[in-house]
Amino acid sequence: MAEEVKPTIFVRRASGLVREVGPFTAMSLCLSHTIGGGINRLMVEASYNNPGANVPLAFAIVAIPVILTAICYTLLAVSMPRTGGDYIYITRALNPAIGFLSSWGFWFTEVLSLGIICFYDIAVWGLCLIIAGAATGNTAWLTLGSTMASDVPTMLVGGFILLIIFAGLAYFGMRSYGYLVNTLLVIPAVGSFATIFLLSAAGTPVAAKPLWDATWGAGSWDKIVALAYAHKDHPAFPIAPFSMDSTMAAGVAAIWAYIGFTAAAYVGGEIKNPSRSMVIAMILGTVCIIGYYVGCSALVYKAYGDFIPLYCFVHKNFLTDLQAIITHPPPRYLPSFAAALAPGNVALQLFVAVTAAIWLMNDIPAFFVVCSRLIFSWSFDRFFPETFAAVDARFHTPYWANTLTIIGGAIAVILCYFLELGVAGAYIAAMDTTMLYQVLVSFGCLAAALTPYVRKDVYEKGLRFEIGGVPVLTICGIVGFGLNFYFWLVCATWLSMRDMFTQAMWMMLGAIIFVGYYVYNTKKGIDVKSIYAEIPPA
Repeated sequence: MAEEVKPTIFVRRASGLVREVGPFTAMSLCLSHTIGGGINRLMVEASYNNPGANVPLAFAIVAIPVILTAICYTLLAVSMPRTGGDYIYITRALNPAIGFLSSWGFWFTEVLSLGIICFYDIAVWGLCLIIAGAATGNTAWLTLGSTMASDVPTMLVGGFILLIIFAGLAYFGMRSYGYLVNTLLVIPAVGSFATIFLLSAAGTPVAAKPLWDATWGAGSWDKIVALAYAHKDHPAFPIAPFSMDSTMAAGVAAIWAYIGFTAAAYVGGEIKNPSRSMVIAMILGTVCIIGYYVGCSALVYKAYGDFIPLYCFVHKNFLTDLQAIITHPPPRYLPSFAAALAPGNVALQLFVAVTAAIWLMNDIPAFFVVCSRLIFSWSFDRFFPETFAAVDARFHTPYWANTLTIIGGAIAVILCYFLELGVAGAYIAAMDTTMLYQVLVSFGCLAAALTPYVRKDVYEKGLRFEIGGVPVLTICGIVGFGLNFYFWLVCATWLSMRDMFTQAMWMMLGAIIFVGYYVYNTKKGIDVKSIYAEIPPA
């Protein structure tokens, strides 16, 4: 008599995904996802948006919950090495509804960021042409570079092109995508050392000023400062005494910049040797990110001082007047300031600018992977249309989840276009949604704190460390929850009533989906409690 086959509570008995991601690729995902628009633009604009803020201090303070969260997620990823990351951790150790809704909110932040990076990376490539044109006297390059750096329709078209290219490559599976991510990591990583060298060599505004003038025009530094102070009564004038409140508010930019240090967790079901790879990817990767962020922000503000917020103020509010000083003014990005410190060295200037452009560009595949894997994991648990759990037999990629991510990214690129034409740029919109990310990591840390007690079976499969008989996972989880919850509240201070309503409606849609599938699955005779009591199959 044939043995009766027990029905599966998931979409199928195996995910269909294959463990072909090694430790270097896992770390590349974390570094590539994280280092990009946050450090290259938001770090520069943070002193303008938050007068009186000490930006390097903001990045250092935010690093505390970041490293605690990295420890929590690393230990959880080793215990539950499954695709979906914190969606899996929260639903299995804390609560299914909280896990789904917090990851649903994060997906909104993530897919918006995907569109933002596609859109704004065009501006950084434009900066490369501006530098090349200024150095060689090629007016065609200068004109094209300025168009790419500031013309909104050009950024829209370019953003779509980048999205389509990287989306198309995603269909060929994680192995080939991993090669792409690794390649796009190595080049800018080398260039980052050049950026640090230039900023270190300049040291102070006294040394930076003549170098800036030699790059962007004699006397341009003083003229920009004078133009800014001529409008010191403007409500956006950015010079103010040091303020701890402003510094903590600048932490919102730092939080957005740090998003992605847990990227490897979302491909947990596709990583070889999770015990080793997750430690390398998320612990070592996070330490590298923190070192680069705090060091780079400290060096650029030490070299330029108040000139950074003054330049951002003039560039944003008095661009026509600025163009009378610098015909093709560089955009408000870190490489604009770093490259200015190497006048006459065109190759080095270009290398610094290209480094930043690639740092933004390599965000795209990492964002794409995270977005698509969240969709896949919801679907595999039967709480999203099962179509999105489909995996290609040859390339082992969730192709319908990829397709939905393309649609979401395209909508985000279009949103960037309209936001840039309006009062606020899309980077502001990104920081407005950062609160939804803080919701996720707050509950992720709380799930970590509880896992050794509510899911002892899971905890004992992973790396276990204790201090005084208390699991390190619990200690880091509790402290991480408290600090992340604090920054959750800080992020909320950025929100307008319109932003609050938009995010509330998005979360309500998520609640409708979750409750709807709960009722639907129950009526089909599926034991929903059993779904979330088990770790999904690999």
